[in-house]
Amino acid sequence: MSVNEFLAQDFQIVQQIIEDEISPDTVPVKQKSFELFQNGGKKIRPTFTLLVGKLGEEFYQQDIYRVAASLELIHMATLVHDDIIDDSKLRRGRETVYYERGYHQAVFTGNYLLSAALKLVSHIEVPKFHTVYAETIQTIVKGELSQFDQQFYAAITLDEYYEKTYRKTALLIETSVVLGALAVHLSDALTKKLKTYAYHIGMSFQIIDDCLDFIGDAELLGKPKYSDMRNGHYTLPAILLRNQDAEFKEMLERYSNKEVAVDALIDKILESDSIDQALAKSAYHIDEAVKATEGISEEIHFYLVDIADKLQKRLS
Repeated sequence: MSVNEFLAQDFQIVQQIIEDEISPDTVPVKQKSFELFQNGGKKIRPTFTLLVGKLGEEFYQQDIYRVAASLELIHMATLVHDDIIDDSKLRRGRETVYYERGYHQAVFTGNYLLSAALKLVSHIEVPKFHTVYAETIQTIVKGELSQFDQQFYAAITLDEYYEKTYRKTALLIETSVVLGALAVHLSDALTKKLKTYAYHIGMSFQIIDDCLDFIGDAELLGKPKYSDMRNGHYTLPAILLRNQDAEFKEMLERYSNKEVAVDALIDKILESDSIDQALAKSAYHIDEAVKATEGISEEIHFYLVDIADKLQKRLS
């Protein structure tokens, strides 16, 4: 049984919670929010929350459903705001809120989704839960703000890239399991294992996404290829090549100053082995994620490892 089949009934409940919260009416913001939800996505964050919830008592399952719904809304909010930062025309193959309705409508849509997410979990009586949640949102916002500073930043270091990757993707996946664990009152030891797993899954997930921007199918990606480079977001393949190739380093600096066309840089990356090197980093994180699942309940262990395995095969 696949993880989607295993969680099918749970997802129906989560979907209903989200639909009840953002179902369209005469308010344009709610209409756009509902369209974003309908357009789908991988739903990876609520998947982890629901799996973690299975490790706790049945008594807490209604809380788990609301946590899963809340995290999906948070993720949707970050996508809306990212599209503003990146001046993105397409999201999942459809015109973005930013391009369709303009800057203000996009900002308010993202803010509405954030407020809806917070409302869903306001009843949970676990103080640490709300501390983790608030700190996560704060870190995500800091990460979004830092994207402005790092656009066309040719000197970005590996540490800065990894920190950006953590804030952009790994943090919310990590939070998905931690909030799920807190909601069902799992032990600190088990929560630590799950958090480590989620961190490495999140890092691997984003590194693969960064590679797919170069070698993926634009139709499957739901956005134009090479959009990271064109928008001045230098990801792992570009950073690795810059650190090894003086000519490429000079080209990247000149591109950041609008002195050369981006196509020459893309060609140089595609001709090098920097994408393979980046994928090797992703594989390291997958291995570390799998190691962290040792000792977890057999049924949930199976699905956590299966997700890691499928993530590693996204390019095959």
